[in-house]
Amino acid sequence: MFVKKLVEKASKKQHSGGIGGLRAEDVSPRLAFHYGVPADAALLAYDPLLHVLAVATRNGQIKLLGRDNTQALLQSPSPIPSKFMQFADGQGVLLSVNTQNQIEVWDIDTKRLCYLHPFEKQITAFTVLQKSFYIYAGDSFGNVSLFKLDLGQRCLVDLPYCIPFAESYGSTANGGNGVDVAFVSPQPLAESNRLLIIFRDGVMTLWDIKASRVVFVSGRTTQQQSHQEEKNVTSSCWACSKGSKVAIGYDSGDIYLWAIPDIFSAENSSSSSNPNLPLQRLNLGYKLDKVPIISLRWVPSDGKSGRLYINGFSEHAYLYQVLILNEESESRIVKMVLPITEACQGMEFVTGLSDPNKQRQTVLVLLLKSGQICLYDDSEIERYLLQSQSRSPPTLPSHSFVKQPYGDSGINVAKFYTSDRTATANEDYFSTLASKYPWLLSMKDKGQISASLSNIHKTRNLYITGHMDGTISFWDASCPLLLQIFMIKQQHEDNTSSRARITSLQFDMSSSILISGDQGGTVRVITFKKDSSDNILSILQGKQGDNYDARSIKLKGAVTSTSMISNSKHFAVGTEKGIVSVIKVDDATILYQKQLECRVSGGIASLQFELYSHNGYDKDLLIVGMEDSSICILEEETGKLLNANPVQTNRPTRALLLQTLELSPNEAPGSDNHDTALRESLLLLCTEDAIRLFSLSHAIQVFVFPVISEVLFLCECCCSYGAFLCAGNEEDN
Repeated sequence: MFVKKLVEKASKKQHSGGIGGLRAEDVSPRLAFHYGVPADAALLAYDPLLHVLAVATRNGQIKLLGRDNTQALLQSPSPIPSKFMQFADGQGVLLSVNTQNQIEVWDIDTKRLCYLHPFEKQITAFTVLQKSFYIYAGDSFGNVSLFKLDLGQRCLVDLPYCIPFAESYGSTANGGNGVDVAFVSPQPLAESNRLLIIFRDGVMTLWDIKASRVVFVSGRTTQQQSHQEEKNVTSSCWACSKGSKVAIGYDSGDIYLWAIPDIFSAENSSSSSNPNLPLQRLNLGYKLDKVPIISLRWVPSDGKSGRLYINGFSEHAYLYQVLILNEESESRIVKMVLPITEACQGMEFVTGLSDPNKQRQTVLVLLLKSGQICLYDDSEIERYLLQSQSRSPPTLPSHSFVKQPYGDSGINVAKFYTSDRTATANEDYFSTLASKYPWLLSMKDKGQISASLSNIHKTRNLYITGHMDGTISFWDASCPLLLQIFMIKQQHEDNTSSRARITSLQFDMSSSILISGDQGGTVRVITFKKDSSDNILSILQGKQGDNYDARSIKLKGAVTSTSMISNSKHFAVGTEKGIVSVIKVDDATILYQKQLECRVSGGIASLQFELYSHNGYDKDLLIVGMEDSSICILEEETGKLLNANPVQTNRPTRALLLQTLELSPNEAPGSDNHDTALRESLLLLCTEDAIRLFSLSHAIQVFVFPVISEVLFLCECCCSYGAFLCAGNEEDN
């Protein structure tokens, strides 16, 4: 679509200064709206005050999900993934650290990147101190740097305060070499004064910020005892509300609970136990398969106990468990295994983003390895653990997945139609549509949400999708939140369901006829019954199956392209075998077929009917684009080949799009040869490596086909494409 629109706009501006008069915004494709969870999701963050969930991807995108189905997509200038992400709670600011160790400051209201702070070392730990908005960054040399978030300027300010490795780790600092900081977090109840630093080798230091000195050191024996296997810290979290206990997970699958002196304890003492020995080792099955503990989260419950959420996975195994931890005593372990079907990349606890009537409901959000998001009601997990301590049999907590609202089958082909481009938007109708939409993170079974057919007269845009399972869906696209109107499940003649992938769609709004082709070679002609309504989309009203008639025909090879013109009595179909079939609309019988040769194996890539006028002579043509970029021109009524030597590129290259361009008839004639050529109908050929314009007259009349214009690409083009028809009522996707 982008190439076609560029050529159209450029040709319309010839009289006012040529292509140089084209503005950048005229040909600047940009994303207007994105619904759901983007592909390659890899990281989560949550603002509990603004109730905004952030989902970062591996290509630099960050999706924001808020209340009332509010959504936004942040796009970094460089496609660099994030490795840390955290909100400044309640301030509308999101901080992200990318893999190039740049700290990004995002304004979520304006959806823009406000500040990019480069960091010279590799950032290995990152945390935001809420309320004061100081930021601690640990690096690969064992140092901890301090920043201040300037909320007014939306930027970071370097502070002179730094915690050097030599002072925080101690004189036995690994022969003088730095050790990665794996975890840095303010101590509960002493956030502004104490900072816990955990190094990759398991050594942990409690640092007094105001006094700039070490208060407590522990964990040295985990690495220094020669009989123990070497293990590295991979995750950690506080495991009590007063900051006297910390849970640490290791790449060996070990999970230790360590005692830390809280603010009420005497300095430099944690308890009567040996500070270099853990309070407790949790044997939960991770160590057996050496499954690294990727993340840990602790949630308080009744004041005396809490729940520890443990996520571990490796290339060959994964396990997600929840257990009850008692703060005062070491009772038997009560645990449960969440029956997830794949490894979990991250987790967050969110409130107020699910059902509007359940504002206090806490949902456990799990980001799975495939990018899917799985939801658990946290109260059901707590109930299961409590029932496990009694004799009553526990009930496994239910879960649901965040799904796109476009059915269970992937979309393979789509078309966009509009009944009136000049009609003013009905904001009330948009609001009504949005109110019917399910909350994205709802625990309810969302199913398929349908638009009300009683309001079909308000529908301005229609979106038709062909799916991998053979279904065809119709959507109200009056606003970005698409609502399904109805769905056609295609059937064979014996009334059995057809699950062949839909490969091509054509819809003529004036005659209310839909043409579909599938991978099995079946072409269906679906004619909708009209009524007296002025709105052309009123054909979609009525009971499903009763408002249309369907006929079908079986062709040889998968359907690759279809084409029809408004109110025509026939249409064209191309297949992977290189066969063009012209079929009657009324009875779905073949008018004629034409076998076309391809320089390499391949079929028909594009078909288009065209009325060709030259020297007062009119001719109805069928222009055929082959997958090897050859262009053949047939007589529409008979199928006679009009160009014995097809238009061809110098070497075979896969065609993506073939489209005729009609220039404005009001354009003043030019005096040079270039303007004369542009006044003729042009053939736009888009291939993987170039965009070419041919003269339609030369393609029919001569054996040499001059290229009017050609743009070569240094890299391969994207395989998806679209075309915008000059009639102004159809777009391909």
